[in-house]
Amino acid sequence: MAEKNIDVLLSRTDSKYRLSVVIAKRALQLKAGVTPVIPAEARAGTRNLVTIAMREMATGKLEWGENLVDEGRLQATLERSRAAQHESLVAQNQANSAPIPDFDDRD
Repeated sequence: MAEKNIDVLLSRTDSKYRLSVVIAKRALQLKAGVTPVIPAEARAGTRNLVTIAMREMATGKLEWGENLVDEGRLQATLERSRAAQHESLVAQNQANSAPIPDFDDRD
């Protein structure tokens, strides 16, 4: 791990293996479209999702353990959100586009 505050990260979990799993799962959540819990300034200088996940963990804003949102439920929520965004874009596109003239009407 290339994060400077590795000692802080290790102190937030019970083992380096759990730390790796938590960070990897969080990076996958970020890739899936979950909003980061740290401000944009803290994410400045990197687009690497693993680094962002480690920074979230270092700030203490990332929770892990039992009684959290089920991953399946989180994925379903993300998919519904994406579908709603897609439908909105399609409706917007249809509202903004002019009808295509029919050039097959030959007299």
